[in-house]
Amino acid sequence: MRNSSRGKRFIAVGVTGAALLAMSGTAHAASAGGVQASAAAPTCVKVNVDTGTISKTAYVTNKCSTTKRVKVVWSFAPDSDCNTLKPGQKFKTKRGLAPQFDGLALC
Repeated sequence: MRNSSRGKRFIAVGVTGAALLAMSGTAHAASAGGVQASAAAPTCVKVNVDTGTISKTAYVTNKCSTTKRVKVVWSFAPDSDCNTLKPGQKFKTKRGLAPQFDGLALC
């Protein structure tokens, strides 16, 4: 009996930890070693997201003076691939089934 109650406490702590990560508002990327925080893209990388109800498209433009590697972070859909953008370059990414735009991250 003692081991089962210990297991329940462990599960509760794990769920609480996951909830704290989810509430932190920081973009995260999965890695082989666990959860790894991704730095937000600089403000000179601009993004416009359409307001479709079923799908969303993010249009990203590098207005920085240097090359940037960025990805679009989505909730309820996979993040985009990492894209290398020289100054002035653009890319777009589309996700279906009611995704939510969570931001841009460096990669």
